[in-house]
Amino acid sequence: MAGSDSGLQRLLPVYLLTLLWVVSWGISVSGPVMPLYIRSLGVGVTGWGMLAMAHAVGMVLFEWFWGALSDRMDRRVFVVVSMLGTSVIFPLYTLRGLIPYFFVLQFLIGALAVILGPVSRALVSDNSPPGSLGMSMSLWEVVMTLGHMIGAVVGSYVAQVRSFEQVFYLSSALSIIGGFAVLFTLRKGVERRPRGVGDELSIRKGLRSLISRPSIRFFFCIALTSFMARSVLWAFLPLYASEVVGMTTVEVGMVFAVMSLTQLVAAPIFGRLSYRFGRRRLVIAGFSFTSLMLFLFSFVATPLQLFAAVIGVSVCLSVNPLLLAMLFEATPSRLRGMSMGVYGTFEDMGLMMGPPLYSLIWSVYSPGLAFLSGAAIQSVSLVLILMFRVERRGD
Repeated sequence: MAGSDSGLQRLLPVYLLTLLWVVSWGISVSGPVMPLYIRSLGVGVTGWGMLAMAHAVGMVLFEWFWGALSDRMDRRVFVVVSMLGTSVIFPLYTLRGLIPYFFVLQFLIGALAVILGPVSRALVSDNSPPGSLGMSMSLWEVVMTLGHMIGAVVGSYVAQVRSFEQVFYLSSALSIIGGFAVLFTLRKGVERRPRGVGDELSIRKGLRSLISRPSIRFFFCIALTSFMARSVLWAFLPLYASEVVGMTTVEVGMVFAVMSLTQLVAAPIFGRLSYRFGRRRLVIAGFSFTSLMLFLFSFVATPLQLFAAVIGVSVCLSVNPLLLAMLFEATPSRLRGMSMGVYGTFEDMGLMMGPPLYSLIWSVYSPGLAFLSGAAIQSVSLVLILMFRVERRGD
């Protein structure tokens, strides 16, 4: 019990800083307020799609880099760089003279903000008591979901009651607080030796070993297509709720809060059901109904219908942790860390590829057809999981 309490004391600052980071990011740039703000500046849907892609490109190119670099240095340095760096960029979004350079801001904010993803997970791993890593990572997921929920509500409320510009100032203030809090709350990490040539060769060999396994290639492809499908929700649901359904900014924030809350409740339920029905069956069911719910979004016309559709699709998306568990079981133990990192990169690639496609469909055809396209892409994920066959792994 004493060891467990000590572990919680070490992890609590990590969780609180992670929560602060997600809230500061979700209030503005990664929350429902961002597309509404961009549209208020007169930028078209296609322009917003390209801005969303620039944000994801920064994440794709740098997430793996920050994670690898943090293995060589004190991880606290990266947390400070991320929070103080983003605190400088957030207020720049309020300068209308910089609108032509928003693509650069989006790329930079994606590259800096994504630091906290791999680094916070690594900090949880560093400070978890022996035998408690699974529970510690589950709590990290809960913190992330709570942060998105709080950020959506606070950001939309401030934007409607005060102004869009105040949202970015608030994000900057929270990032500054978090950056300085790191120095007083997080313990200094253990010394890490620099990687040598042998380490680099081992990484390349491990990556080749991963890619050579058909089952793992299936998982990476599923990550790409499923996150490409769900990017229509992240990037265009706020616009659909505001411009098509006619909801206020606060109501749009509540939509995203309900989405996060639903996933928070549904994910552990699916975890328990997986022991009775099997993970693959539940993932197949979840993917099937996700396609159906995205299809139904094109017929949504009232706020009540939108909330119902959001709850339905959020329940279906809650099967994603089961997919990660399947990948974990299919991967040799010596390559599990690498497989999770590569899987995350494919998720980011899906988030990068989806917005330009959906913005083009929205502009040329109709908003509803963008969600129909998301349903079609999600169906590809369904076909892939149906084709998946479990392989015997070699540790």
